[in-house]
Amino acid sequence: MIFIAVITLAIFIPKLYWTVFEKPIRKPIMHYSCISKQFMINSGEKEWTDAKGNQCSRDEYERMLPMMFFKQLLASGTLPDSINGTALDMRAVSKEKSFFRLKVNEVDAPAPQLYPLFESRSGRAQLELPQDFFRITWRVDFIDASTNQILEEKSQMFSAALFHNGFVFPAKLISGLPTQRKSCDEGYLIVDSKDQLFHLKMIKGKPFVKKIDIPEGLIFRYIGCVDFKNKNFYAYLVSGKNEIYILTQDDYKLIKWPVEGYDPATCDLKIYGDLFNYTVIIEAEDHIKAIALTPDYQLVDTFTESRKTKEQLQEGKIFASIFPAQLSMNSENSKFIRFYLTPSKGMNWLLVNLLLLVIQVTWLYMRKVRLKNHWVDMAVVAVCGIYGFIAIYLFPNKFFD
Repeated sequence: MIFIAVITLAIFIPKLYWTVFEKPIRKPIMHYSCISKQFMINSGEKEWTDAKGNQCSRDEYERMLPMMFFKQLLASGTLPDSINGTALDMRAVSKEKSFFRLKVNEVDAPAPQLYPLFESRSGRAQLELPQDFFRITWRVDFIDASTNQILEEKSQMFSAALFHNGFVFPAKLISGLPTQRKSCDEGYLIVDSKDQLFHLKMIKGKPFVKKIDIPEGLIFRYIGCVDFKNKNFYAYLVSGKNEIYILTQDDYKLIKWPVEGYDPATCDLKIYGDLFNYTVIIEAEDHIKAIALTPDYQLVDTFTESRKTKEQLQEGKIFASIFPAQLSMNSENSKFIRFYLTPSKGMNWLLVNLLLLVIQVTWLYMRKVRLKNHWVDMAVVAVCGIYGFIAIYLFPNKFFD
């Protein structure tokens, strides 16, 4: 009972503490300006600066980012006719505008077990949800959604198509856009058991399979398929070495982006694309890094801004002085439900543990009981601190009384 109480208290007391005392930390918004050729930063509700720290008004900030605030500038009549010799056309601006986000908890997350495979050339204006779903184990299985029966002919056809193109079952990673809310269907990018990359889709009811040439030793840990208007590439791919690649559409070329400092296990990723630049934002716990690329993916500029973590704030320091650790059933970095133990930084909590141990020993002495009969309780307090102190009084040791 003591053990269960310690586990429960280690989950709920820190949660209660942060509910009362935690202050939200606002992340600055960064975009690269095609006008001033530097990053523009929005650090608060009325705080707009450039990368050098120069203050500016909201109107000036928006004029420096015409691709981000295109409609506002158009409405106010301050949109320039051209930028860097390129005439601004609303269709071209809209076509090249894109956004991609990858949060940490999307990488460490349970994967679906069944996927819909749309007809890529149905001739219909809108995509129609298929009546079967597929999985890839020792082969491809298509399962009828209404009867739960395997469609043997279709399963054998797609399994053979993958096998004859060198696919080694089962699949390690399957990535696509399993939704009707997309302009067209490009199927799925699949990594087989040998870390080979394949493109699979269905055309007129028949399988289309393309084995994609990748450098030897390259392993992908995450693939994020996209559906951008310009149709320049199929997906963003993150390698096991935390490199970011794109897979170009139709010619299947892998292009490595000059982006460093990204770790999908600890950092959120945002990528903004427009007519003149790509802006890559890497959000770590203690800093934000912004990287600007040209439309052909060449490095233009980088900017890094440090920020205080929750542990470095006053409420975080107080927490680390009182509690030896925090236990939770969920994490911002994962979508799995399991135990997450976060030890407190520093050793100040040892003083609180010692004080609670002294209180416990004093109380036992006042009760005139033998200390050796309560050494387990004292050990629990010494190790678990406030969690153990509360637990032994919730379930007192009456065996030796």
